[in-house]
Amino acid sequence: MALAAASIGAVLILAVPFLNSLGGNQPGTAGSPASGPVSAEAPRLPYSITVANNPGNPLDTWWATIRDDKTTVQNPGVKGELVARLGEGWLVTTGYPDPLKSQAAIVSKNGKLRPIGPLEADTPAISPDGKQLAIPVAPHGAKDSQVVVVNVADGREVSRLRIPTPMLSSFGWNKAGIWLYANNADRTPMYLWQPGTAEARKLPALGAEIALASGSDTFGYSTAEGAGYCAKAATLGTSGPEVKRQYCSDKPALHGVSLSPDGGTMVVGGPWVAVDVAGGKQTKLNLPAGLVGTSPVAFENATDLLVLGLVPGKTPAKPTAQTIYRCRVTTGECKALVTEKRGEVFGLGQR
Repeated sequence: MALAAASIGAVLILAVPFLNSLGGNQPGTAGSPASGPVSAEAPRLPYSITVANNPGNPLDTWWATIRDDKTTVQNPGVKGELVARLGEGWLVTTGYPDPLKSQAAIVSKNGKLRPIGPLEADTPAISPDGKQLAIPVAPHGAKDSQVVVVNVADGREVSRLRIPTPMLSSFGWNKAGIWLYANNADRTPMYLWQPGTAEARKLPALGAEIALASGSDTFGYSTAEGAGYCAKAATLGTSGPEVKRQYCSDKPALHGVSLSPDGGTMVVGGPWVAVDVAGGKQTKLNLPAGLVGTSPVAFENATDLLVLGLVPGKTPAKPTAQTIYRCRVTTGECKALVTEKRGEVFGLGQR
């Protein structure tokens, strides 16, 4: 939860589960490819700004402002994180640091807060069509958890399922279903549940993090290969992953595997390469050398994505600022859009 860590050191991540593939068909984000040169206009997806050394927020663990295109909203009292754009507002988490008060909520454009779903909630995931939320509920100390599905429009519960594991969290929701895991070091056991079915499918171990393509059944994951890794785009068959494309490296610096909403492009952080899943074409993204991704990338449309990251300084005592870049996966062109001011910490949301 401590977002301030991103400004004082490199955060090496594969993905943040409740930021990965959460956006369904949200208004305001085009699905068609972009053309012409990459724009240097403000990010077309939401990002949060946490203000360090704020007396009202001594732990620097929740955002002060959300910026989304030309809209700016002040925090109405949320103690949590920005998740994604949702309809005419933004999905956030709140209740930190008390797990009994943890809950999903929606912040409107006029700054009003609407809690949604049960308490003791974790990592809400948006359905592919943007009309429902899947909310894992993991009561402290309980042996079992539940996943609860609610309507975004009215908050009404429409389905729930018991999952026989404690500390349940979600990676997200795509056309294959809701991807769930036990929030422990190796993320096992892992489950896939399609609402409307009587039980969840128990999955083989797929690693610590999963990236989802919200508009398809494709998912991304990585495996260790000697001193390096292989990043993989796959679908789930009857006996396990069916790999469609992989990118392997003998270098250990992997900063994330992400997918475009249609599952057609896999982006590998670290080498910063966009891989066409169908044809295999690899496009190097023209980002600063040594850039460390501090959040999963977020696609604005079919070809343009946002990267939040920093280049570590030579002296740990002098942290470098994060910058949001826009890159085009078809050409590799990238442009810097906005950089943190002193005392700020950015957090990138999804569409």
